[in-house]
Amino acid sequence: MNEVERPAGEQRQAVDWKAAILPAYEVRKRKKQKDAFIGMLEGHFGDRMRVETCGSVVKSRNIVIGDPEKADVIYTAHYDTCAGLPFPNFITPKSIPLYLLYQIVIAVGMVIPIFGLTLLVGWLCRGLPDLPGLLLTEGALLLGLFGMFWLFMGDHPNPHTANDNTSGVVTVLTLADRLLDREGEGIRAAFILFDNEENGLLGSMGYAAAHPEQRDRAFVVNFDCVSDGGHFLILFSKPAEKLPYYAALQSEAEAVFAGSDRICEIIPKKGTIYPSDQASFKVSAAICAMNVSKRGILYMDKIHTVKDTVFDGGNIEALAGLFSSPSLYRTFDQKSA
Repeated sequence: MNEVERPAGEQRQAVDWKAAILPAYEVRKRKKQKDAFIGMLEGHFGDRMRVETCGSVVKSRNIVIGDPEKADVIYTAHYDTCAGLPFPNFITPKSIPLYLLYQIVIAVGMVIPIFGLTLLVGWLCRGLPDLPGLLLTEGALLLGLFGMFWLFMGDHPNPHTANDNTSGVVTVLTLADRLLDREGEGIRAAFILFDNEENGLLGSMGYAAAHPEQRDRAFVVNFDCVSDGGHFLILFSKPAEKLPYYAALQSEAEAVFAGSDRICEIIPKKGTIYPSDQASFKVSAAICAMNVSKRGILYMDKIHTVKDTVFDGGNIEALAGLFSSPSLYRTFDQKSA
């Protein structure tokens, strides 16, 4: 029996999910790695958990805990691991021009070597007959494109995933231990760990396509990279802003973070950018942790590289405390009254 299994019929106990996952289940990219992670969770949640598979070419296995159809709020995170990269995914949610500039620099930095190789091969083949020269030149181009694809999508998982996204997984599982099966207290929450976020949100988009009612109406709160940085940013979609939960969360955050060295900023997502699974749902909120530059720019770095080792357990405890507050769930009763 592993550290999170329990005998049949025994009360589910809270688990130190950081200790359970790091380092034993830190990498979750290959099938066997995901199988092991899923099996570990099944030992803890039993029949309150199921795995939903979606996708035809690329299969995604989404881990569903509780009953999303009856939940007032669904807490989510992606559990898959990205490919290890030589450069970080640098994100500045409130500084879109800076974010786009970084993406352009990376794109140009990838394209120049590919076309440089193609031109070099074309120049070296200039004395060959047209057909062989053309084939070699096109082959060089295809080789460069394949290399770029392999760099971003290949089977070379990043060995460290503390922030992206073991932190989100630990937060969601901690909330599941605290909130699951508390309908009698007015708390109706479900939890989903999405697969293949790193491959283009495939898991969450597949789940949303299979559950159009949840895609359009369910309130989804997504945790992605929440353990590195003391400035929480919570971005609400326009439909989610209309929920009483929005104002209640702002009020609760003021109380929870009063006197803390952490900051919790809860704002509309308009004018910001944060690419993650909440984008697959209309009524949603994204939660991330940011560092602050000397010029006051909120930023995230290190992720997708071997430097992704920062796991501030205090961040997870702060978020779990905030989202465990019963006052948040009373707002759904007010809405239906």
